Amino acid sequence: MSTDEKDKRRFRRYRRQSPFKLYIDGKVFDAKITDYSLDGIGAILKGTPLIANGTVVDVDMNTPDLHAKGKIIWTKRSDTGLVVGIRRLDFPKSGRLEDYPIADVLIGLQRVGAIGVLQIRSGDMIKKVYVKNGDIIFSISNQQDDRIGEFLFKTGVITVEQFDNYISTSEKTGRKEGAVLVELGYIKPQNLPEIVRRLSEEIILGLFSLKDGSFEFKEGMLPSDEVITLKLSAANIIYRGIKRISEPQKVFDFLQLSYDTVLCFSTDPLDLFQDIALDLKDRKILSYVDGKSSIKDIISMSPISETETLKTLYALMSTRIIEVMGDEELPAGLSAADVIEGPESRIDEDFVNKIEGIYSTYETIGYYGILGVKEWAATEEIKKAFYKVAKEFHPDRHFHLKSEELKGKLNTIFSYITAAYTTLSDPQKKRQYDSRLSQGTGRVSGNKDTAAMKFEEGRNEFKKGNYKEAFQLVGQAAYLDNTVADYHYYYGLVLSQLKRFKEAERSVSRALECSPYNAEYMTELGFVLLKLGFPHRAKSTFEKAMKTDPSNQRAVKGFQSIED
Repeated sequence: MSTDEKDKRRFRRYRRQSPFKLYIDGKVFDAKITDYSLDGIGAILKGTPLIANGTVVDVDMNTPDLHAKGKIIWTKRSDTGLVVGIRRLDFPKSGRLEDYPIADVLIGLQRVGAIGVLQIRSGDMIKKVYVKNGDIIFSISNQQDDRIGEFLFKTGVITVEQFDNYISTSEKTGRKEGAVLVELGYIKPQNLPEIVRRLSEEIILGLFSLKDGSFEFKEGMLPSDEVITLKLSAANIIYRGIKRISEPQKVFDFLQLSYDTVLCFSTDPLDLFQDIALDLKDRKILSYVDGKSSIKDIISMSPISETETLKTLYALMSTRIIEVMGDEELPAGLSAADVIEGPESRIDEDFVNKIEGIYSTYETIGYYGILGVKEWAATEEIKKAFYKVAKEFHPDRHFHLKSEELKGKLNTIFSYITAAYTTLSDPQKKRQYDSRLSQGTGRVSGNKDTAAMKFEEGRNEFKKGNYKEAFQLVGQAAYLDNTVADYHYYYGLVLSQLKRFKEAERSVSRALECSPYNAEYMTELGFVLLKLGFPHRAKSTFEKAMKTDPSNQRAVKGFQSIED
C-alpha cells in the first residue's frame, strides 16, 4: 500500500457492497464500495488503472445515496482490482438516515462548526434542528405532540382543563403558544426558556427512534427573531437518544459487530473529552472498556441487563468516546474517570484568564511549553501530557462559553496543542522541530525564506482541496513572517473552508491591516461576515471593495445577494 496519510476516519465505517461510478479527469471507472463513513469511502476499481494519491475524484453512488467530491488518499493492488481510500472533501448536505445515523450527522455538524438548519423528514413528520457554530440551539416540529401545550400536559405541568383552555385560546387568537400559556398564568415568563429548552431536547431525542427517513442541511443565517438561542450538548443529546432505543440489537446488527468485538477508548482527544453526563451504572460499564474486554465480557460484568448494557455501549460508541479496538494504543493509565468527570466543566474567571493568557503566549512558549514537557521527554510522557492538556482545553467540554471570541481562542489553543503532539510524537518531525529551535531563540520565527516555502506548499495543498494540510502550512507561514498580507489572507481562506469563520475573519482582517486597499481581501471579508450572520457589516465591506475596485464582480455579487 502506498499512502500519504493514514486512513483514519472520524466517523464509524459501515460495510456495504454495491457498484457505483467513479469519475476521474473526465474518465468513468466502474467501482464497488466496500465500506463508507461520513467522511470517507473504501472502494475497489475494476482493472488496474494508474491513479496517484491526491487525485480528486467524483463519486456517483445510489446505495448509499452518495454524490460527492473526494480525494484518493491511499491505493493498494489486489487480485480483484485497485483498492482505494477516498477522503470526502465536503460534509454531506443530505442523505438517508438508514445510510447515515443521526448521531453521525449531529457530531459532523458540530465538528465543522456549521451554521444553518438541519431538516429531518420521515413520512409526514418534519423536524428542524437549528445549529450555530456547531452548537444545537433550537428545534421545531410539525407534529401535534411536539407543541408546548402537549408537552406540558404530558409532563403533568398543566391539567386537562387548562390544556383544553389553552387550545381554545390559541385557536381564537392565533398567538404563539408560549405567549398564550404565560397570558393564561399557566407558566411564569421566566420559566419559558427552560421549558423551550426541554421541549427542544425532546424533539431531537425522538429522532433516534426513527427507522427510516432523510436529512438535509441548509447552510446559512438563522432566523434570530423566531429562535430562542439555547446551547445543547450534542454528546448528551446523542447519549440520551440512543438510550431510548427499544431494540439495541438491531443497532448492533447494523454496525455488524459481534459479541467477541473488543472495545477501547477513542484515540482522538476530540472524541474523548466531551461534555456528557453518565449515571453511576453507565460509568461502571465504561470502566470495563480497556482494550482487552469484549462486548460479551462487558455484558457478563455489567450491573444492569444485557439489553441496557448494549444500549449503553452503543450510546458511548455513537458519541465516539469508545470504538472498536484497533492498532493504536492509548497512553497508559487512562481510565473512565479521566474521560468523564461530571455533567459540566466549570467555567470560572480563573479559567477564562487562563485561556486569555495562553492565547497571548502559546506561539512564544512553543510545542514543548504548551504540553508542559522538556525537550528530552520520552514519547510516552509526551502522550500523557497531550491527553492531559487536550482534556482541559477541549472545546466541546466548554461549549457553554457565551463569548464566541473566547470560544475561538479556545479552538486555536486546542489546534495548537494537537499540532504540538503531532510533531513531537513523530521522531522525524520532532528532529526537524528541534533543529529549527536550535537555530533560533526558542521560537521558530524571523525566517522569511522558510515562511515563503511553507506558504507555497500550503497554497498548493489549498488548490488541491487538502485544507487540513494547507491549514498547518499556511498557518506556519503567517506565524514565521506576520508582515506578508497574502499569508494571512490565504490562512483566512483555509479557515473558511474548515468552517472556522470567526478565526477566518481575524486572519483576513490582519491581511487588510498589512494591505488596507486590497479589494480582494475586502470581498473575502464580506463573505466571511455573511457566514457569521452580520449582513450589515458585510454590505458595508462589499461597498468599500466596489469603490476600491469597480470591476470586482465578486464584490458586486456579494452586495446584490444582500440586497435581494
